[in-house]
Amino acid sequence: MRATARHVSRLLVLLAIGCCLAAVVVALTGGATLQAGALRLRSHDPLRPLMLAAVFLALAAWRGGGTVAEALTWLWATLEQGAALSAAVLAVLVVAAGVHWGAFVAGGSDSYCYLNQAELFARGAVHDYEPLAADRTWPGNVWSFVPAGHMPLGAPVPVLAPICPSGYPLIMAAARSVGGRNAMFWITPLMGGVAVWLMFTLGRMLGGGAAGLLASVLAAVSPTFLYQLFQPMNDVTAAALWLAASVAALRAHASGTRGAIVAGLLTAAALVVRPNLVPLAAMAALAVVLPGPERPWRQRWMAAATFAAAAALGPIVVLLLQNAIYGSPFKSGYGDLDRLFSAAHVAPNVQRYVRWVLETQTPLILASLAAPFLLRPRDGRRQALWLLAFAAATLACYLPYVVFDAWWYTRFLLPGLLPLLVLSACTIASAMLRLPAVLRFPVAVICIGAFATVQLQTAAERDAFRLRELEWRFRSAGEFAATLPANAAFITLHQSGSIRFYAGRSTLGWADIDKGRLDDAVQFVRRHGRKPYLLFEPWEEPQFRQRFAGERLGGLGWPAAFEIDGVRIYDPDDYERVQRGEVARTQRIEWPR
Repeated sequence: MRATARHVSRLLVLLAIGCCLAAVVVALTGGATLQAGALRLRSHDPLRPLMLAAVFLALAAWRGGGTVAEALTWLWATLEQGAALSAAVLAVLVVAAGVHWGAFVAGGSDSYCYLNQAELFARGAVHDYEPLAADRTWPGNVWSFVPAGHMPLGAPVPVLAPICPSGYPLIMAAARSVGGRNAMFWITPLMGGVAVWLMFTLGRMLGGGAAGLLASVLAAVSPTFLYQLFQPMNDVTAAALWLAASVAALRAHASGTRGAIVAGLLTAAALVVRPNLVPLAAMAALAVVLPGPERPWRQRWMAAATFAAAAALGPIVVLLLQNAIYGSPFKSGYGDLDRLFSAAHVAPNVQRYVRWVLETQTPLILASLAAPFLLRPRDGRRQALWLLAFAAATLACYLPYVVFDAWWYTRFLLPGLLPLLVLSACTIASAMLRLPAVLRFPVAVICIGAFATVQLQTAAERDAFRLRELEWRFRSAGEFAATLPANAAFITLHQSGSIRFYAGRSTLGWADIDKGRLDDAVQFVRRHGRKPYLLFEPWEEPQFRQRFAGERLGGLGWPAAFEIDGVRIYDPDDYERVQRGEVARTQRIEWPR
């Protein structure tokens, strides 16, 4: 009977805390209405869950205040004991979120570059081709034949080379070979789950189970992390691999040569995915060498040499891939380094990145700076200092880089942001342990729940959960284009990659057609036995009209043949029909999702 009463009291206290958290969430969000068939649940008044919490707490205290205190102490102990299981569940939920909200779409230049390169690798190639480029009479320059995220190489008939790093496409190519085309899109959600688990692992190493669980939560609700989790890009994969390399490097002192090899191989993989982060390899080597003053220096240097030999595989693979793709191991798809990196970029990048990080991660990330002073074991402090240096090195890699003006370029910093979140979690967990035992669980749940709510709101306001909706037009227009004649060729620009990916049709960039020669371009397409179409995003049409003002087709003075999710496809043959007095109408397509 006593055991049953104790379990009931614990459940009642847990329900009371849950109601308090619900009240905080309602206060922060304004509440919500949930409809499930005939069942409708509404919560817009934070006072109601608070009143319910008081009822549950009163019932739990009915047999004496000691029962409530015991329940609160037990809940904190249970949280620490079940931290690994909770983090594993959270990692699975992150994978599910990545699949549910993920924009599984070949859209802009980055996503198409990665996906097309993966498809090339899967069929044993490194270059793409455009047969129309063989005809030198094209009334424009060679860039017309180049889809988004690619560059022309060679003459007179250029090959099309992806400009993006090859590591992420290599992983996607392996997935495609095993699971088909859709399997490529699963890599980012899966690596997101891996990253969340590694956040727990790293946090537990430094600050215990509660710190590890909190670190995984901070990553899972980070707007930058979520924004990239929902896109087929390499940022989450790079961050996950660097987390894995960091965990292995910090553990290498305990596992000897084998640990140094594992750390080196993970570093090599991370470098293949993001080659410009070579300085982080030196940081990983430092972690392998430094831990434990009791280690003989000979063992340290042996570990460092072993690590370096394994990590060197990364740059070797990068050089081999660059030689195969660009014709030289020292060329990349991003062009000359002196145009990308400049000391003049440092000041504006410092201003932007600091502001964006504080806006998206909140000032809570500054708590990471206190971690070295709060972690008690000497190794914990040393590891915390190393993580701070690792984050600083990540930032340093991007300060001289091109200046961008959108918050989501904090994606570059993810390999360093996630370690900072680990340190913030350690600082918060250390503060929690200084509270009386009965306050730790309710304070942790309510405060972290409120923080997670704010972060998820920030991610939603910045369209993280709408990326599939915003990107879907690339897929719907591309798949519809596949239903048009097999000999279709599209004069387009922003959709050049998606049309090739989904429809397998030739694309020609209108921005590189010579002014005054649009008619010649259309006739060029027809001369090659192709059916020409003009395809535009809404914002492209005014620019197209301006470029080809005064030309016969340049004004787009006839109805589009098709409109799919705002994307318009014009048939030049309709222009002739309209000129003869015939009626042309736009067919609006509802493409299934």
